[in-house]
Amino acid sequence: MRLKNKTAIITGGGSGIGLACAQAFVQEGANVTLFGRRQNVLDQAVQDLGTQALAVPGDVSKPDDCKALVKATVSKWGSVDILVNNAGTFVGSPIHEMADEQWDQVLDINLRSVFILTKYALNEMLKNKSGNIINISSILGLVATPGVAAYNASKGALNQFTRSIAVEYGSQGIRSNTICPGLIATDLTRDLMNDKELMDQWRKNYPIGRFGIPEDVAGACLFLASDESSFITGATLPVDGGYTAL
Repeated sequence: MRLKNKTAIITGGGSGIGLACAQAFVQEGANVTLFGRRQNVLDQAVQDLGTQALAVPGDVSKPDDCKALVKATVSKWGSVDILVNNAGTFVGSPIHEMADEQWDQVLDINLRSVFILTKYALNEMLKNKSGNIINISSILGLVATPGVAAYNASKGALNQFTRSIAVEYGSQGIRSNTICPGLIATDLTRDLMNDKELMDQWRKNYPIGRFGIPEDVAGACLFLASDESSFITGATLPVDGGYTAL
């Protein structure tokens, strides 16, 4: 088992990419703490995952909730070995029409919250001189698309923050990498993906000929969480069916 005796925190862990990562981690022997705002979704996920899972409800944008999350994880499992910053939000608006509050909301959840939770997790990882941080970014952190400037900016900055962690803490046994998914079929994208005409058009931008599923991202996340990637840090890995290769 690739993650035996490891403990992982996964934000947005009750559904979609976060849940797929949790399932992959548990299958490989890890204990997981799932963090999110919907208690009922978290409880169902824990019921499905079994005794290797813990649900901690909270809001990633609230520092006290992030601090409590790390404390609960250490209390239950004894350490924080892996942190998957997966929770995020998406707001679309042309720049000249975007409300200040919209910009702040996206940057707060997609970037500031990652900094806050990473800071608390690092304090635990430094005690053991070992740790692994995986940030779920987006292809829109690598290329831009119109109408979502705040999202583009937040994910581009997240990629650079990941590199900062890697160079600052690599000598202390802590790795940090980013995954940049393309369009993934989740609850959050269901309405968008129901637009057949739009999807037929977008699919032309994916050389592999299809959109992604959560398990595609989970497989990459499992690799980066395992010792198989022990010489990889500061990397940005597109999981996008070739979208960014065009």
